[in-house]
Amino acid sequence: MVWRIVCIFFVWIPIAAFGQEKIEREYRVKEKEAPREAREWLNDAFEGRKRVKWFREETSGKSSYEAKFNWEEADYSVEFDLSGKVEDIEIQKNWEDLLDSLRENLQAYFDENYRKWRIEKIQLQFSGSPDDLEDLIDEDEMEGILSRYEIEYYGEGDDGKNLWEGTFDKDGHLIDKRVIIIPPADNLFF
Repeated sequence: MVWRIVCIFFVWIPIAAFGQEKIEREYRVKEKEAPREAREWLNDAFEGRKRVKWFREETSGKSSYEAKFNWEEADYSVEFDLSGKVEDIEIQKNWEDLLDSLRENLQAYFDENYRKWRIEKIQLQFSGSPDDLEDLIDEDEMEGILSRYEIEYYGEGDDGKNLWEGTFDKDGHLIDKRVIIIPPADNLFF
């Protein structure tokens, strides 16, 4: 009995030290399965866009819908709550696309906190009210918009080697981070 308690203690402490974890499952859904409000908002905000792929996402106990598409030569992802209210807009970015000062701040963070690191994905994230987000797309207006960067990266440091999701402010300073837990696949690959 004591041995079990000691084992649980040593397994639980590192998990608690990491803070949050992100466990994400995403699966494709048909457009008609997405909330009507989400489809209508997307049609109003992104007039002229082509094909949209809709997904249902389960992330650490939270459910949402996500629309993914290419628009004006960029990959977009728009997240909606279950009722269809827009939550945020993400645009995929390359390291080279970032301002020099932003890259310098990000690199300083990674170099100070990890022996080895590699960026997997960078997304510029915009959040705000549905009307403000639509104005951002239609009129390039930033009033009422919060912009951040969501970066997935592998980092090897004192707390081990993990896949992380970090949220950084517009200047490249860490807001928070969490370990990404990749659930096992339901399929066997041969």
